[in-house]
Amino acid sequence: MGHGEAGWWKQQFVNADVDRNGSLSFDEFKDFLHPEDSDNEEIKKWLLTEKLERMDYDKDGKLSFVEFCDHTYDIYKNYVEYETAGRRVPKPEEKFSELDLDKDRFLTVEELIPILGYLHPGELSYAKYYASYLIHEADDNKDGNLTLEEMLNHEYIFYSTVYDDSHENSEDDLHDEL
Repeated sequence: MGHGEAGWWKQQFVNADVDRNGSLSFDEFKDFLHPEDSDNEEIKKWLLTEKLERMDYDKDGKLSFVEFCDHTYDIYKNYVEYETAGRRVPKPEEKFSELDLDKDRFLTVEELIPILGYLHPGELSYAKYYASYLIHEADDNKDGNLTLEEMLNHEYIFYSTVYDDSHENSEDDLHDEL
């Protein structure tokens, strides 16, 4: 049952169908389409279980400190460095200890939930990071807000997000219609 295969979609449907009535409400359908943005604990656990399987060398169902350092920490660190502009990123030992709630020196799926957004970012995460990038690039007075004038002064930044001019002079566009 690989990601995107029929069994995967069936399991995702079961996870999203919170009331177990065999159909999806609007919110359940949202969770089905974008599980990484869901608040449903079962969906979070399922996503992390899938992620954990790829990071768990010894296949014991949990992450040791070495497995955490080899796979998880670098992903987490990259996002936190961006979020904080590199000011304060916890060392791997600090983050592992913080996540290891039962202090058994292993991380379970439940203990990884606080960093799910870093390990499996969704559309909301991408929107947040991209909005942050746009503000960083166009905020001339560095007040953390964008005015219409600042946006117009940096129109290329905004247009490049929605307009692809790589096909502007395509030969397909130069023929005459009869």
